[in-house]
Amino acid sequence: MKKTFLAVALAFACASASAIDISEATVNTFVARKLAEKRQRDVQVLDPKIRLLDGYATLCATLRSRLVVGDVNFCADMTPKWRPETGSLLASRMALISFHAPGMREQDVALLKELVNQIVLPRLEGVEIYRADDFIGKQISDVKVLPGRLDVSM
Repeated sequence: MKKTFLAVALAFACASASAIDISEATVNTFVARKLAEKRQRDVQVLDPKIRLLDGYATLCATLRSRLVVGDVNFCADMTPKWRPETGSLLASRMALISFHAPGMREQDVALLKELVNQIVLPRLEGVEIYRADDFIGKQISDVKVLPGRLDVSM
């Protein structure tokens, strides 16, 4: 009942406005909460930070795994794209820009980074990173990444 009321209230509020801004801080809070809900024993994503830039976003985080000694730090660029038909936000044009793993030789890190960019990330093209509620999602026509904020068009 609360969810339906919130969706209706949001829809009415949005009807008078053509766009809603969502701050970078709000996005980071949401991502941290969602990752905390999906913690797995084998791999943990710690301290995720998203920077919203002009047309793309950068995600930096730390990976902790039982398979690797020490924490692995990485940053990756991606371009979020909104798919109005499904009410979902997709990650596209992903690229690993930095990768630091303790105990690995610099040449091995460079090779691993290149393999991830050439083989792994192209296979993840268009992966869904967020799906909106059916009612709200169908009202959104586009999501643009602007410096420090998301511009959600209704």
